[in-house]
Amino acid sequence: MNIVIVRNNGAHDWVLEFGKKSFYLGQDIKFCRRVLGMEPSYIASEIGGKDLTNPAIKKKLAKFICRELNITKENANQYNPWDFCAQ
Repeated sequence: MNIVIVRNNGAHDWVLEFGKKSFYLGQDIKFCRRVLGMEPSYIASEIGGKDLTNPAIKKKLAKFICRELNITKENANQYNPWDFCAQ
């Protein structure tokens, strides 16, 4: 699992890659606040940093999101690519 960051007109959109599936999450801050109900600073403290150029931090972020949204190998295929989008 991994987070892919897509830069879009100055915004940072996230895509969660989970196995063969990709979930479009939307803008980073909107996703954190609207979907997870958390501040980005809190999430950064939980995963050990905010440097998303660091592959280890991106992997921790992906695991954190999967844990919070209860995305597992067993249930990932029941979700659509846009089900977790903050837009």
